[in-house]
Amino acid sequence: MKNQPKVSVVVPCFNMQNYLPNCFKSLQNQTYDNLEIIFVNDGSTDNTLQELKTFCTSNPSFVCKNLRLKLIDQPNGGLSNARNSGLKQATGDYIYFFDPDDILHPQAIKSLVNAVLQNNADIAVCKFVRTKDNKKYENYKFKKRFGNKVEFFDKIQATEQYLSQNKFDYCVWNKIYSAKILKDNNIFFIDNCRYGEDTNFNYLYLKHINKLVYIHKNLYFYVQRKNSLFHQNFNPNRLDAFYCLNSNIKDSKQSFPEVYSQTMALRSMVCCEILFSIYKSPYANTAVISKILEYLNAGIPHLKKCRRIALYRRVLIPIAPTIARLLLGKRAKAKPRKSDKLPPSMQIL
Repeated sequence: MKNQPKVSVVVPCFNMQNYLPNCFKSLQNQTYDNLEIIFVNDGSTDNTLQELKTFCTSNPSFVCKNLRLKLIDQPNGGLSNARNSGLKQATGDYIYFFDPDDILHPQAIKSLVNAVLQNNADIAVCKFVRTKDNKKYENYKFKKRFGNKVEFFDKIQATEQYLSQNKFDYCVWNKIYSAKILKDNNIFFIDNCRYGEDTNFNYLYLKHINKLVYIHKNLYFYVQRKNSLFHQNFNPNRLDAFYCLNSNIKDSKQSFPEVYSQTMALRSMVCCEILFSIYKSPYANTAVISKILEYLNAGIPHLKKCRRIALYRRVLIPIAPTIARLLLGKRAKAKPRKSDKLPPSMQIL
């Protein structure tokens, strides 16, 4: 393809030295040539920074393929902050976010760019595969041919699908974004959010699109690590998800009413997940538990207006408050103690 638009690939890195070999090979083997790769070392305490420096200064294969390498070294600020740093330095026409502990299909970026250009879309989304973290890049079997099935969604349809988790996931790494839309609307990640940071970013972006194209190709391999926050027992950092959820609810009520009920229902879905995680832990901040139950109940009346939410969620969410109170017992019934305070993420609404 002549005059290929430039794609800026933002790669946030915190203590990733064990995963960088797979990361480098994923990037080197991309069939799309006009790339700007921005590594952000987010205050790593292992050998990540040195590995990145070595890769960026001794890679002649990238020069001949018109690939540009940038390295940002900064104090630890978290994933959202690292992505924002890369986004501010990006000069590409499109933005792609790649987590270095995952694996990219060689055709991933090329397929997403082609989907956007050929269909005059503002964002392209691909399917992904969940996998374990004990495989080397060479052991992945990448499918060489795919079908041509694509689906199209306008702004409201795309946002409903996203918020209902029907076809699209929260993640940013299976999507490619227009740099112009991001810049024109000042869209960034919430800096102090350590969990669910993609939710608000995607919501804000989808507000400004005309068309989304969804391609039925498994182009991303999401490596599920046992020590990741998502797979640990309850951690109070998970409450940061309410930064995004509450921001979306407040914004949709004011400026995007078509999806307001969907944002309320999504928060209830997340409340169910967090309450179950709390049940499996000794966590006993009754102020937080009471607030989550309040959020959960507030979203239930909106379920009837959400056509795209899965049937099992329509059935389970209305009875979730009763089940939660039974499972949590005294923790759900006790009065908040003076020491039980709500985190900032739960004070927005």
